[in-house]
Amino acid sequence: MWAWLNEQLIIPLTSWLGGALAFFIANATTVVGFILALLIIRRVLTEKRNPSNFFAWFFLVLFFPLVGVPLYFMFGGRKSRKTSRIKREIADAARSLIDESHEHQPLPHDMLAYEGGNTVTTGNHFELLPDGQSAFHRICAEIEKAEHTIHIATYILSRDATGNKIVDLLAKRAADGVSVRLLLDSLGSWNQTRAARYKIRKAGGYVAMFMPVLPLQTQISSNLRNHRKIAIFDNYRAITGGQNLDTRFLGATPTPERFTDFSVITQGPAVAHLTRTFLADWAFAAKESPAKYSDLLCQIPEEAGDSTIEVIASGPDVVNDPLWEQIIRIIQEFKQSLTIITPYFIPDEVLFQSLIVKAHTGRYIRLVLPLTSNHSIADIARHHYLRQLNAAGVEILFYTPRMLHGKVILADGKVALVGSANIDMRSLFVNFEIALLHYSAPDIAKLDQWAQNIIDNSISYEEATADKQLMPAKFTESLVHLLVPLL
Repeated sequence: MWAWLNEQLIIPLTSWLGGALAFFIANATTVVGFILALLIIRRVLTEKRNPSNFFAWFFLVLFFPLVGVPLYFMFGGRKSRKTSRIKREIADAARSLIDESHEHQPLPHDMLAYEGGNTVTTGNHFELLPDGQSAFHRICAEIEKAEHTIHIATYILSRDATGNKIVDLLAKRAADGVSVRLLLDSLGSWNQTRAARYKIRKAGGYVAMFMPVLPLQTQISSNLRNHRKIAIFDNYRAITGGQNLDTRFLGATPTPERFTDFSVITQGPAVAHLTRTFLADWAFAAKESPAKYSDLLCQIPEEAGDSTIEVIASGPDVVNDPLWEQIIRIIQEFKQSLTIITPYFIPDEVLFQSLIVKAHTGRYIRLVLPLTSNHSIADIARHHYLRQLNAAGVEILFYTPRMLHGKVILADGKVALVGSANIDMRSLFVNFEIALLHYSAPDIAKLDQWAQNIIDNSISYEEATADKQLMPAKFTESLVHLLVPLL
């Protein structure tokens, strides 16, 4: 009897239920994937993306939802409502505490100030740290002489001689009673900082990790990285630029492999804006209320020199794309000459076409890149743009001694833009970045001198492209170019 029931009823019923369950799971996954795809497409439509970027995500998410949806959660988001809210809290707290007469200082009409920024200050002191050795020694010296606070944000903190030295100094100063806060990007400092964090926290300092890498750990895309490099001492002196805390960027002695890069020291009222940017990032990463730092928000450092500086914080936490807008404005408004030095060049269509149109008017544009960067895919991707820029009359130079990691834009001797951002879509539209606009002639002259040294050690586009080993295959270049909108 039981054998008959098992054969005629139980086995068929179990098989049917299993098949029905499998069918339900398969279709439920498809339905859920399709619904998520529609929600993501709606989100993509609300973001400011160029058409190629939009359609790339549109087709990937709609036609391959089981692949496209996870990829979007990991790499697709561009703006963060949560960090925007914290940024507004910082701004509201600052406005309620600061005398507005100190905030907004008018500029002469010939300056290319970003009108929406309201972060232009006069009375600043400027210094150029032209290489990794000078920057390393100055950072160490500033850490050692800080009296009250040390705030450092970096994309990479490595477990090497440079990183260990700086961590040891930070732990020592934390033990001395100085308020030490170290903000690290979770991806840039991936699997490098556990011992460093322990050492600083044990000494009484604070460490926060920005944006977990795994998307399930956060409601925000893990693609949004904090690429800012800011070191602020006593809310009065700051070091910014593109150099990470890593021997490839900084070190006590010169090495042939060290990237060519620089940092700048800012001292004076402009540091208040850098402090607010750091504290907004810190409050988000450490899950703290910005009100906790009201005393720091209301501090405006006293004047220390004659430099006029504008601070631009750009990224998922601010409305629009102020850094990109400023670069576009510089390109469109310069009258005689424009020099752009950047390690990676993957521009969006508007920036790219702006350069071509300006070159067609007969204006002189010079673009300087490393002959070979540390990211081969970026080197492949740039050729599509360089070929057309060269045809339009842009002078393209390649720096040959080593990896060039410095970033500077110089226009007509009137403005210089420096900071952490590269000329690529990730820096301009996805990453958290920080930039300084310099308007004072002596500051610009020093940056121009640094740039001239780079130019003197570069070769022409024609000379570089004559070496076929440096040129990617057409198929490879075309394939990489298709992937560019997803970056």
